[in-house]
Amino acid sequence: MSLQAGVMDLLSAVTLKGVLSVLILYTLTRCVYNRYFHPLSRFPGPFWASITSLWYFQTVRLSKARNVQHALHDKYGDFVRIGPNLLAVCHPDAISTVFGTNAKNGKAWRKGEFYESFAPRIPGARIDGFSERDDVRNAERRRIIAPLYTQGNLLRYEPRVDRIIERFRERMDMLAESRETMEMSLWMERYAFDVIGEIYHGREDGFGMVRDGSDYNDWCHLMSVMPDIGASLMYIPWFLKVPYFAGMLLFRSSRDGVRGMLDVTKQANMSANTRWEAMQKGEEHPTEDILTGLLNIVRERGDEVNWTVADVATEVWAVIWAGSDTTATALASVFYHLHKNPAKLAKLRGEMELALAEGRLTKPIRYSEARKLPYLHAVILESMRLHPSLGYGLPREVPAEGAVLCGTPIPGGIEVVMNSGAVQVDKRVFGPDAKSWIPERWLEENHGSDGGAAFRKMDRAMLQFGQGARVCIGRHISEIKMYKLLPTILGEFDFELLVDDWEVCGGWFHRTRNVMCKVERRQKSED
Repeated sequence: MSLQAGVMDLLSAVTLKGVLSVLILYTLTRCVYNRYFHPLSRFPGPFWASITSLWYFQTVRLSKARNVQHALHDKYGDFVRIGPNLLAVCHPDAISTVFGTNAKNGKAWRKGEFYESFAPRIPGARIDGFSERDDVRNAERRRIIAPLYTQGNLLRYEPRVDRIIERFRERMDMLAESRETMEMSLWMERYAFDVIGEIYHGREDGFGMVRDGSDYNDWCHLMSVMPDIGASLMYIPWFLKVPYFAGMLLFRSSRDGVRGMLDVTKQANMSANTRWEAMQKGEEHPTEDILTGLLNIVRERGDEVNWTVADVATEVWAVIWAGSDTTATALASVFYHLHKNPAKLAKLRGEMELALAEGRLTKPIRYSEARKLPYLHAVILESMRLHPSLGYGLPREVPAEGAVLCGTPIPGGIEVVMNSGAVQVDKRVFGPDAKSWIPERWLEENHGSDGGAAFRKMDRAMLQFGQGARVCIGRHISEIKMYKLLPTILGEFDFELLVDDWEVCGGWFHRTRNVMCKVERRQKSED
């Protein structure tokens, strides 16, 4: 070996050893700082969570939502440190400050960096309403499309929802005849996807999931895989992100999930552009759906408000993520809890049958009529309360000057999450039986003269659709899907639940499984 080669080998070894020494020293120093000197060091929580974000990363990635729901707060209190820079807050009174519902200073805290990982970034388009962190840009975007999402406007699309419900009824009839065992969580997911396909993609029978009993392009599978991967990526050190994601691609399920994500974007672009071409050419096209409504803005005011076909594609893309699994989970929760409580199911059916007899409820079920049924409303609210669709909280940034939440000073520059799975079982709002499924708690007459106040207090503590100015713009779509389907199938079919307990995947989406049942028709359809 030459002298020069020997010197180079020595320098390489020294350099490598130096780099490793610096990295080790930095890591140890950072851990000590995070644990003992960080502004959040005074807050209790799991030991490893105070040192590294990897604790929260593995909680999200391995679907351990129970780690950050009510059990965590039962142990540590209202304020729990779940990351070096992340604080979980459970007190319901904090909602008014964090989400900006306080009448005095109704400005919500800015969304955290986490949201950026979900933006589709379609060329020429704004960031979607969920991922957009800037409140000014979000408000501008929301003003453009908000008229399409009013309850009154959405009722124009009911016939398209009715078509999917009819396909659902046909499937239930087939399963009743065959006496085949069915997984209701899966059918609810197919239904939710198909409604989106009808009103956002302009497809008759949606994506055909209910009609064909299939998973269109593996999108249901996509929802079971990618949200946890995408969400967990935000809580891993930057130098591990690429190796981690590359490692995930070694698994077929992850590769299928990535292909599904790309397909969702492709299909959104195709639906928007195909409809736009038909409109430009004066060709026949559906007019009573949201897709045409969004494109009408492009045609009538596009230059004025800077709204493009790419913006429409982004909106179509976003609703697949925000409006399918979330609604399906809520529907599955209603179905499961009702069939675990036969007396409550009988009470609901009694309410519906009386309303039908008195003409207050008609067929096909109208949303405006079903929404006025007090017990149905209570059942849906209670099911979403006890089993929210999101397993984790969505982070907000504390203002740089800091804040005071429920009498507790919170340092600026950190992020706060409020987990619906914790807040919505708080005994201070929902009573000592908060962890039990009791729809009657939402009936005002059960609270005496203070019924209205009790209802409003509980409603302010519900985070199913968020709160404040950034509340889910599509909540009425979700409600229409629920309030129309449930009276239809519960009125016309009997279901035998075949399991003692369902399975809950505590991932980013609080997905359910093993809601196995058999179905039979209660009576001949009068339609």
